[in-house]
Amino acid sequence: MKKLLLLLVLFAAFYAHARITFAEQRVMSWLLENSNKYLTGDSTVCDNYTNDVEVSIIAKAPRGTWQVEGGKAELCGYFKQSSAALIVMKASTNTEFSKVRIQPGPFPWLQATVSYTEKTTMQMAGLPPVNAVGENSLVLVRTFSGLKIKSLESRSTGGL
Repeated sequence: MKKLLLLLVLFAAFYAHARITFAEQRVMSWLLENSNKYLTGDSTVCDNYTNDVEVSIIAKAPRGTWQVEGGKAELCGYFKQSSAALIVMKASTNTEFSKVRIQPGPFPWLQATVSYTEKTTMQMAGLPPVNAVGENSLVLVRTFSGLKIKSLESRSTGGL
């Protein structure tokens, strides 16, 4: 009887941890932190992605289209290039999330699909604000070291 009770308690704790981990406020706070790392050129941003991450990014901007497809190496290269441009231009950014939808995965609740609209406004000295709007979908996974992104699909317009 004690083993059954212990098993039920462990199951309940595991389920509660998944619910807390994938709660909207927690996920969006984590995504905002991830976005800030990327926009400020923080090299640890790549640690937020699994080694086998699958990436598909299309960013249509007035000066052309950026397209990134592949894995972690391609994603981290993209982050380095785009954050370097923002740093050189001394851009300040403001990011807002809307239309957030979090769909937890099935048992054992180790992942969730997250979709949202991301609006980023960049301000550079002497220039009008630049807006970029992206429709993003990603799969978050729970790991022993915290949340990580396993797949990312992003379609955005605007920007530089």
